[in-house]
Amino acid sequence: MTLDTRTDRRVPFDEAAEQQVLGGLLIDRDAIYKVADVIAREDFYIARHQRIYGAIYELLQRRERIDLLTVQVELARREELDRIGGAPYLRELADGVPTAVEVERHAHAVKDRAILRRLLGAATAIAADAYGEPTDMPLLLDRAEQRIFALRDESANALLRHIQTALQDNFQHLTERMDRPYEVSGIPSGFREIDFYTEGFTAGDLVVLAARPSVGKTSLGLAIAYNVARRGHPALLFSLEMDSKQIVSRFLAMNSHSDLLALRTGNVFDTEAATALQGLPILIDDTPGISIMELRTKARRATAHDRLAVIVVDYIQLVRTGEDEDNRVQEIATITRNLKALARELNVVVIGLSQLSRAAGDAGLEPKLSTLREGGTIEQDSDIVIMLWKDKDEAPPGAPRLIHGSVAKNRNGPTGIFDLLFAAEQARFFSKARDDGTPV
Repeated sequence: MTLDTRTDRRVPFDEAAEQQVLGGLLIDRDAIYKVADVIAREDFYIARHQRIYGAIYELLQRRERIDLLTVQVELARREELDRIGGAPYLRELADGVPTAVEVERHAHAVKDRAILRRLLGAATAIAADAYGEPTDMPLLLDRAEQRIFALRDESANALLRHIQTALQDNFQHLTERMDRPYEVSGIPSGFREIDFYTEGFTAGDLVVLAARPSVGKTSLGLAIAYNVARRGHPALLFSLEMDSKQIVSRFLAMNSHSDLLALRTGNVFDTEAATALQGLPILIDDTPGISIMELRTKARRATAHDRLAVIVVDYIQLVRTGEDEDNRVQEIATITRNLKALARELNVVVIGLSQLSRAAGDAGLEPKLSTLREGGTIEQDSDIVIMLWKDKDEAPPGAPRLIHGSVAKNRNGPTGIFDLLFAAEQARFFSKARDDGTPV
């Protein structure tokens, strides 16, 4: 394997900035607290600078004084003093910095060069994978994007958060909630019955919406995406069961007084409803049998252009792992684990629709978490599980049907039962007529 390397370009590093940081740490015992959560030992490029910072950080861990003498003693204890140039080099570093006031700025310069070096390393690894004549292209692309996204997020997640900062953020959040007491704290579903328990969905959460066939889980998932998009938050739909034309028909029915069949057959075209949908930030992918790697790749590309708020996957059991899994339970575990990781990685809400097993029955009884089809990992990986079921008795023709629901799992809040009305002709859910803010 031959890689096209350029020998006329040197590895990015800033020797002067590294020296300024170390010199500042040697003359100011408090300077370490300004940079300890910015740079790590491996962020220094020059080996002896790594050793010096390693000794300084060890003193910090032991809560010992950091100055020229203590660092020298620590390096000697580690048998590294001669390898860094001895006491004269430490003195040179200290004498080269008149004040430590700029230590934080220099630390960020060191960190930036370290990220550039890691970017080059990621590019080299990606090139090596490409030259290796891979056969699984979706997996290759996923690995490449993971390397780049990891570098992008590294700088954002590098800083440690002191509890005082977290308390201030929490106080600000509570103040805003007091100013707007009737608004939920997260991303609203558009149904007060659900938001009563969840306070809106939280970015980074995996929400599972489960029901038996023909109860309306797809319609509810689309309705939530529609409500989110109407508030200006972009939504991405992965529909493995219906194509984009069917999805659009359902959106038109939600926003129209015409029934779904008339809209699908072309007997009616609601121009007003179509105009209202045109400006909504909704993306649709109707690839049948999409693999979890392809799904993650497309989601990353979508969020790179516009920050997504919600991703809906309809439905989990139709997603493939792209590998030959003998055990279906293990395959579902891989899928749900990746969906949860995607939610955290992109800081979005992932709503995964799921089938219930036949054990849930059709007798109008509340389903249990144990009836989630093909594995308890769906329950384990999810933050919120919403169940839907209907009464055994059929509703009169043309009348909205009462659909029962429950928030069966809520990692950060209460659980409970709610009811919604479902107009099957329009595939549309709506709330019962109550205005007191509590579920019916």
